[in-house]
Amino acid sequence: MLAACGGDPVFGEDTGSTCPPTDPPTYASFGQGFMQTYCLDCHSQLQTGDARQGAPVTIDFDTRSLVRENTSRIDQQAAFGPTARNRLMPLDGHLPVPSDDERVRLGEYIACEIGR
Repeated sequence: MLAACGGDPVFGEDTGSTCPPTDPPTYASFGQGFMQTYCLDCHSQLQTGDARQGAPVTIDFDTRSLVRENTSRIDQQAAFGPTARNRLMPLDGHLPVPSDDERVRLGEYIACEIGR
């Protein structure tokens, strides 16, 4: 989620999302499925070379701990919140693409993961 096709890192803005007090998304209830559906085609330790489609080899989301290491990047590239709507990932042309509601939930999930 760092670089578009292997170029210099491109970032959006912090979404300002907060963890909802009721029904907070967890890795098990949201994060893992989101990453599997929208991110692991490129950002997986199992992908190498051209299969990564330009994703940096150090940015992977196969586990909760790897997601936690990259929450700020994920927020600034793919999540929606009160202060930003980031659509930098997945890259244009890569399908499937998360819905706006899923991007809002992603922002909330990240906020829950980092305790804000």
